[in-house]
Amino acid sequence: MLLCAALLRQRYLAARRDWAGRLVYVVAAAAGAVLFACIALMSYAGAAYLRHAHAQALLVSIPAWAFLVYLFTDVFIAFGQALGDLYLAADVPVLLVMPLRTASIVVAKFVAGVVTNEVYVSAFLVPFVLGYLTGAAAAWWSYPLALLGVVVFPALLYAALASVTIVVLRYVRADKAKEVLWLCGAVVPTIFWVVSFWGVARANGDITTLQLPAAPSWLPSTWVGDLVAAGATHDVWPAVGWFAFLLATTVVACPVALAFIARGFLRGYSEAATNPPAVRRRAGHFGRSSALRALVRKDVRTFLRTPQLWFGHITALGFIAYLLVGHRAQTPILPLTVQLAMVQLGFVAMLAGLNPGMTALSLEHAAIWLLRSLPLSAADIVGDKLAVAWGQTAILVCAGGLALCYGYHFDAPHTLAVVVFGLLMAAVSVGCGLAFDATYPSFQWDNPNAINRGIRMVMPFLSSIAVLLACALVLGLARVALHGAAGVLVGLAASALLAAAVVRANVRRALQRVACLEP
Repeated sequence: MLLCAALLRQRYLAARRDWAGRLVYVVAAAAGAVLFACIALMSYAGAAYLRHAHAQALLVSIPAWAFLVYLFTDVFIAFGQALGDLYLAADVPVLLVMPLRTASIVVAKFVAGVVTNEVYVSAFLVPFVLGYLTGAAAAWWSYPLALLGVVVFPALLYAALASVTIVVLRYVRADKAKEVLWLCGAVVPTIFWVVSFWGVARANGDITTLQLPAAPSWLPSTWVGDLVAAGATHDVWPAVGWFAFLLATTVVACPVALAFIARGFLRGYSEAATNPPAVRRRAGHFGRSSALRALVRKDVRTFLRTPQLWFGHITALGFIAYLLVGHRAQTPILPLTVQLAMVQLGFVAMLAGLNPGMTALSLEHAAIWLLRSLPLSAADIVGDKLAVAWGQTAILVCAGGLALCYGYHFDAPHTLAVVVFGLLMAAVSVGCGLAFDATYPSFQWDNPNAINRGIRMVMPFLSSIAVLLACALVLGLARVALHGAAGVLVGLAASALLAAAVVRANVRRALQRVACLEP
């Protein structure tokens, strides 16, 4: 217990350090409150609409799928979190040489991981449950019961995923296990989202008889979903039964999982530390090249051999599938126009370009001082980071834009306009992220996935969204003033000027900050 308290206090102090800036604190708190309110209000509105439409079958089938989506999203996060807590954390070597049992270290790390998961639950699941139960006019007793079930859910889920991590480390080489787990954690949820969206889009029938397919009954997400659904239908004993089953399973499964993890952790950690990956050297003449070309080649190779850097792009492609399903199901909020498709792809481009931009410099870790010691100018470093981050995002934007326009049945000129706008917004997102990373770099990380934790993503994301909204306003005004192709061209040209100004300002800021770094 003392070790658990010490680790939690350490994370609390780290969070306080990140929240030291008052402006950042206010912006992040406001953004979190808006997110919480939006999820709660949307859940309330949807549940209330279905209740008034007497769509009972559809209403009770939603919670299981909502928790299933979160489960697969957590798969994306938990593998990296388990690896970071158990194998990549800087305090693990210190803890192992202290007079502590391995089981105590594993339990403390597990508790810290569950507490971290509870933060995600509070941000996404709690507002959904509150809004859903309120919109469904649920009984008063369903609120505490459902919230307790939601609190228990992450412990069971994290125990299972941490156990899978240990199993993989026993049979996969230590230098490859990290990439295998993170890649599986990205691909599996993406496949699930695409298949699920496609199945929902093909559903037919009247709203009073329509319902989602049954979720897998053996998953804990289904148990929590059935608990919440029982509360919405005023079925007290089924709700109590599902909560008791979830709690009993957690009480039994967590100790078993922790014992298994403790048994295999020490061996896996030793093998990971004593078997570093072999360095292969390639003979031959490399030839002379410019400093910028050499830096770009280095970063491209780093990106290609590091699957965890692909995850943001995979998630963005999943959002393309969501947009296509929304169009096919005739449920877009606004009538489909070329300008709306441009804004949609622009948002996808910002999601894809944010992480590469705001980790470009921080990924160098201590090697940033080596770069500054070499005969490289700040323009070489910033140009390399901007080119590689925008280049990888551009590939995804082009692929996603072509898929989106094909699904929307756009012709070639309109497709070109949508893709060009997406590339512009990708440059804006990368530029905002790069300027932020140059101003607030994070070179002291143990796990590259920890660079963007917490409030680091708030400021560049809001800056990018502000530019996207301004461009959307310009596109809308151009469409109203000029109809047809002229409106698209004028709006695109004005957006290009605005994006160029933003990128130029951010690059200048990044150049100034990088030039101030001293080896």
